[in-house]
Amino acid sequence: MKPSGPLDRVAGAHDAAVLAVARRGEPVARTGLAEALQVTPQAISKILSRLSERGLMAELGSVSFGPGKPTTLYGIVPESRRAIGVHLTRTRLHGVVADLTGQILERREVEIDRGQPVPELISVLASAARDLARHGAGELLGVGVGMPGPVDPVAGVPLDSSSPTDAWRGASIRDLLLTELDMPVLVDHDSRAALVGESWSQPGLLDNAVLVLAEEGLGAAMRLDGTIVRGAHSRAGEAGHTVVRMGGRPCPCGRRGCAQAEYLAALEDDDQELAAEVLATVVLNLVRLVDVDRVVLGGRSIYAHHQVTMDAIRAALDRGLHAGAHGHVEVLLSTRGVDLIAAGAACEVLEHEYGLPSALVGPAAL
Repeated sequence: MKPSGPLDRVAGAHDAAVLAVARRGEPVARTGLAEALQVTPQAISKILSRLSERGLMAELGSVSFGPGKPTTLYGIVPESRRAIGVHLTRTRLHGVVADLTGQILERREVEIDRGQPVPELISVLASAARDLARHGAGELLGVGVGMPGPVDPVAGVPLDSSSPTDAWRGASIRDLLLTELDMPVLVDHDSRAALVGESWSQPGLLDNAVLVLAEEGLGAAMRLDGTIVRGAHSRAGEAGHTVVRMGGRPCPCGRRGCAQAEYLAALEDDDQELAAEVLATVVLNLVRLVDVDRVVLGGRSIYAHHQVTMDAIRAALDRGLHAGAHGHVEVLLSTRGVDLIAAGAACEVLEHEYGLPSALVGPAAL
């Protein structure tokens, strides 16, 4: 199992763009790709040749549309690459291995102790990753970890946590796991990982979207104009610590009336309607603030009460977005279920290697 290096990465933004089209699952042809990417058929031929040489795409056969030479169809090769994704919470580890299209090949779940010393935590993470690495074909690109709270994605370090007793606060999860596994490791906020996972197999659909995640806490991630928003200090999306009730319940962050505190308290009281109203307030505020056209809902808490939650959010958007001032905002429930964050962490590894840059280079760069 050899980790990939720079020479194995897709050469050029247009290569990534072709892969993005192919990830949608439909066979592609030179002419259609040339029109979609606004490059010449000759340039597309070069791209397809490079991708085929790397085993990322392959010919699927040919079709005839009348007189003339048959059209060759190409498709992505899902089994050519794999990535491991781990969803780390304060009480459990949920891991998956996914293919190049983000489809899950195998799952694992392990209970952990929130006070577990960091060396023991790393050992559990590494053991789960090694187990998952035995499943699936193709090159294994690395391991992605999605975890709650603000995370420095460069250093792979949790910046803080909702409880000062959490043993891994400030620990370099990435470096420790990198040493243990000897393969590339990415660590990120769970909601950002979830948003990448939700959009990996449907490029372009969530270019201006918010994903709201309700697990053991409440958070959000944003993609604006095709780019994930991280913020100056990697803290963008901390929607759980926006105040929704002045003078409300105390929150571990030191404030009162934070959305997370109010939401979790409502769930504890089995008041699903109040919990849904808290989420609806958070979503409406986000939509008005950053102007997105889609909202994706995910997380175990939301799945358990998805109908009342979606109804409350749609009603809040109808009331709060005045006609003419905003376009239609679509509210979607994540299709990945409890795999959302783990699959997203795996897809972050795939995106790092083969993702579409925010701006394409011109044809002259081919």
